[in-house]
Amino acid sequence: MSLGYALYVTLVCTVFDWFGYGMYNMSLNEPVVTGALVGLLLGDIKTGITIGGTLQLVYLGVIGVGAAIPVNKTTATAVSVALCIVSKIEYETAIALAVPVAVMGQLSNMLAWTVNASLMHLGDKYAETADVKKMTNLTYIGSLIFFICKFIPVFLCIYLGSPFVSTLNDNMPAWITSWLKTVTGMLPALGFAMLFSMMYKPKYIPFFIIGFVLCAVFKGSLLAIAMLGLATALIYYFYSAMAGKAKNKGAN
Repeated sequence: MSLGYALYVTLVCTVFDWFGYGMYNMSLNEPVVTGALVGLLLGDIKTGITIGGTLQLVYLGVIGVGAAIPVNKTTATAVSVALCIVSKIEYETAIALAVPVAVMGQLSNMLAWTVNASLMHLGDKYAETADVKKMTNLTYIGSLIFFICKFIPVFLCIYLGSPFVSTLNDNMPAWITSWLKTVTGMLPALGFAMLFSMMYKPKYIPFFIIGFVLCAVFKGSLLAIAMLGLATALIYYFYSAMAGKAKNKGAN
């Protein structure tokens, strides 16, 4: 594929993914939408809808919860559709390529998250001095990092084609796979730790300990613990409201 055409296709694919993850939370990051739009811009909307709809079913249950980073369905769809249209490969081949491309997209997201984590500490310093301009600029820089981290792997996939994707996936070093597993396990813990630090109050410690024991010791499911947490919150809310009413009546 020519360099200019590869840059155009990569820019289109990256913008769709960027809008869904780095800039605005829009439906452009869903495979069925991404596939249709990429197909429309490349002159073959039928192929885009077909591949996008198929991958929508494949990645229907893939969502990001908290700081967990799932495989990148948007990058997978955009690259698969683009390669199918431009390189004239079969539907089945293009859909099969979505798996390694999705992993590459996941790696790029992890890289962007890792780099942006250092910017958050700088943002905290600007917040302490109420420097709104620098905080705003830092937000744009973080979004730009997401764009760059997505642009590079998509360009390599589009420009070098399906052989590059397959070869890269088959020859990925073991240490990269190990690093991916380690970081994937650490990021959710880091996300929950940051969330806890923001809402930390001594009176909430007992609830945190109860939830931890239910999960770590009794192996409770996330749904069961969430329902117990909801019930506990409702009990706390209703009893607090009753105590407040009783206090007001006593004052009167």
